[in-house]
Amino acid sequence: FSQMMEQRLERVFSEAQAKVLNSNNRLSVQMLNVSQAAGSPAVSLDYTVRNGTVYLNGTTASNLLGQLSAELVGYFLFYPPLMIAERKLQFVLKNTSVSQE
Repeated sequence: FSQMMEQRLERVFSEAQAKVLNSNNRLSVQMLNVSQAAGSPAVSLDYTVRNGTVYLNGTTASNLLGQLSAELVGYFLFYPPLMIAERKLQFVLKNTSVSQE
């Protein structure tokens, strides 16, 4: 499920980038966590977005997706989004600390 959602999110970001920025750079998505509350159909996805070696901060990624309609995002994900929000994450990747405050 995680890999499938990464691929779907990459398509969403590709569509948003082409529409909003008139750019076709390949953005990659790495899924960090997928969770679902018991008895709820809602799924929470925590992920990072990269443009080459540069990570997009949460605000940039959220704003990019926010430029698309919920229906269009849902079309690519096959699930309607209830919320597109920035999450503040701190993680370490290859001896490089990436922090969003």
